[in-house]
Amino acid sequence: MNEKTFGCVGPLVKIKWYDAAVQCKIHTINGNKPEEHLAMCESVGELVAEDRKALILVQHWSDTDGVDILAIPKDWCQDIEVLK
Repeated sequence: MNEKTFGCVGPLVKIKWYDAAVQCKIHTINGNKPEEHLAMCESVGELVAEDRKALILVQHWSDTDGVDILAIPKDWCQDIEVLK
């Protein structure tokens, strides 16, 4: 990332995506709808890179520390909303 501020490389987005989840001591498993046991996540950041397998969000920028990124597998994404 060559720019020194958010919004100069890609759009600001909110992504809804499923992540793996551990559930301990549960009494019922929904075998008809296993996705109910996944963790629904929402992440906001600048979308700076994307290919067919993954996308990368910059979630924090600092002139002394660089950037914090989140890489999400593309097929885990449920919705990508461009924020204005």
